[in-house]
Amino acid sequence: MKTILSATMQHTIKATLILAVIALASCSQKKSRDFFAKGGITIGAPAALGSGSYKIPIEFETEIVHSGQWIDTVDADASGADILLTASFTSSNGKSGYPGYIEVKGISPGTYSIKYRDPDGTVHTLGRAILP
Repeated sequence: MKTILSATMQHTIKATLILAVIALASCSQKKSRDFFAKGGITIGAPAALGSGSYKIPIEFETEIVHSGQWIDTVDADASGADILLTASFTSSNGKSGYPGYIEVKGISPGTYSIKYRDPDGTVHTLGRAILP
């Protein structure tokens, strides 16, 4: 048997789906440095991926650990001799979208200061990384 939905019902279904996608996407929130444990952001050994492209392993341990939070993404921007990070967490999917490293592109080999940038722009020094 073929069911035909009215135009109103089709619009209602589409609007509901759009709102659900927006709600899930909005669950990802950028976090301040104080969200993480003291010493809870650790930097691993960088590796060259190609000319001007590097992979830097970074682990995040939160101050309060519970089963309803997962790291979603880590934004990384190079600015002069600094690499600025901001991590976003989510509670929507039960699974981390973060691969365990950041990738920076278009920078020269050398020593960089890794810093955490809060959503309000406050910057916290984490350590150094030497890009080969």
